[in-house]
Amino acid sequence: MSSTVVVKLGGSAITDKSKICTPRLDLIHRVAGEVAAYSKQLILLHGGGSYAHPFATRELVSRGFRGKSRLETVSEIELNLDQLTRIIGVALLLRGRPFVPLRPMSFMTLLKGNIRASFLRPLTTALRLGVIPIIHGDLCVDEQSGFGVVSADRIASLLGEKLQVSRVMFGCDVDGIFDNMYGRKIVKEVRKDNHKDVLNGVKHSTTDATGGMRGKAVEAVRLARLGVESYVFNLNNPTNLTRLLNGDSSIGTRFVPWK
Repeated sequence: MSSTVVVKLGGSAITDKSKICTPRLDLIHRVAGEVAAYSKQLILLHGGGSYAHPFATRELVSRGFRGKSRLETVSEIELNLDQLTRIIGVALLLRGRPFVPLRPMSFMTLLKGNIRASFLRPLTTALRLGVIPIIHGDLCVDEQSGFGVVSADRIASLLGEKLQVSRVMFGCDVDGIFDNMYGRKIVKEVRKDNHKDVLNGVKHSTTDATGGMRGKAVEAVRLARLGVESYVFNLNNPTNLTRLLNGDSSIGTRFVPWK
């Protein structure tokens, strides 16, 4: 799987987070065209955006999903995420690229919010068959708290660890990682010698159930430790994804592997 690329579509980019369950269809279809034009193995991840975060509040995530009303919320989130995956899948099929949805709820478990176990054979088989796996950030069974959240960003670093993918691309709605410690400037490269300063300068989101940009940066650093290159870039720019897929290393913030 060393030639496999992972592309993560951030929920803040593919949905309107100010309106519950509202997709940005123009962006989704444009990105689907860019993905469909890429002929090598690719895994597509996506965040929940307005299909999940308004329902999976930080308080609910920290306390776990137990009790009737919270379990009903689990069902609601799963239905919403399924709808968003279908929208992305339709956009791919319209461009002649077959896909298969793989729900983390069905192939991994958590313990205290951390991934406890995963079974990735369906994913690797789909790749060998030439199908694009679509995986979203999800709720998963947590052996302590009932259900917990696993972000698409965390799934990306899991794939880097288990499948040794070549590159991971985190698409979002900003140009990269901002260095808030030394003025609001884009950090062009995160390396072994500066990653601690970069992480210290990225604030933890109080509104995003999975940590926002800091959560993304943490997973990108985890990938760098594993020897996997990754990028945080702006999906709103219509050339960025294609350029990254074609090997451009100057887009957004690059996390340089140091293993």
